[in-house]
Amino acid sequence: MLAMDQPVIHWTQTRLDTMTSLEKSPPLQELPEPPPSEEGEIDLFKLIATLWEAKGLIAVVTAICIALATTYAFLATPVYKADTLLEPAGEDAKKGGGALSQLGGLAAMAGISIGGGSTSKDAAIAKLKSRIFIEEFIRDENLLPVLFEDKWDAAARSWKETNPDKMPTYFKGVEFFKKEILKVNEEKKTGLVTLTLEWKEAKQTAHWANLLVERVNRHLRDLAIEDAKRNIDYLNSELAKATIVELKQVIASLTEDQIKKVMLANGRPEFAFKVIDPAVVPERRNWPKRGLIMGLGGGFGGILGIVAVFMRNAWRLRRARLAGTTP
Repeated sequence: MLAMDQPVIHWTQTRLDTMTSLEKSPPLQELPEPPPSEEGEIDLFKLIATLWEAKGLIAVVTAICIALATTYAFLATPVYKADTLLEPAGEDAKKGGGALSQLGGLAAMAGISIGGGSTSKDAAIAKLKSRIFIEEFIRDENLLPVLFEDKWDAAARSWKETNPDKMPTYFKGVEFFKKEILKVNEEKKTGLVTLTLEWKEAKQTAHWANLLVERVNRHLRDLAIEDAKRNIDYLNSELAKATIVELKQVIASLTEDQIKKVMLANGRPEFAFKVIDPAVVPERRNWPKRGLIMGLGGGFGGILGIVAVFMRNAWRLRRARLAGTTP
């Protein structure tokens, strides 16, 4: 038993001696904190001093950029914008033409629509932006020489370009008109539609905007009248062949509905869109915004001048190192 306790006693004594020596040893001294580096502050002062020394170069570059921006702002072709606010007329027209909705099944079997005396909002907007509608507008108004004025010889009344592949076409005219001139936006909450045109002639911009609305209303109204008249002709032929009294009554009701469509369409010039606020001739250009362009030119010139200073200093430092001297 004593033999087994001796190692434990020895280990305990060794542990006590170690702890005692640690207590008697002097306490560890904290290392002093390094002084705060002033490198960042020195670099900032150097940066300010460098820019101040080169203020002449920065001023020259800024002045050149402002001059270029001012030249562009006053010489660039002005662009005017005309807006017209529209309300789709389809929903109101449908309310007036839905009295015979109970005959919808029979009308569908006959291939006849008994909807309202107008077209849907989505269809009207799609027609307004469609390629065929814009191409007809360009053709009727003879707008190709206007859209591509730089390629048109007014004296000779012909295109300057003789290569057929490079001559303006109606396809190119429609693409240009849809991309650069016409914008149609629908407000989802209110359902109102804004037609916007941007062009370099103020009077033409407003005239085209109002004319497009007038044309799309007339075009869709004519289509609805033609469709209703075809339906009337078909119903009259079916009425002549009918022998059952109930069927004759149904056909007569459908015919009456189509006649109402024709009457409503003829009496509503604003067939697809009601004009809430027509386009007026803009008195101010939409572009270029001279103050904005000049301000951006000054800001860009200042940044470019600072970059030029740093590049010049870097080039001087590199040249001095290659020469084996200090700058």
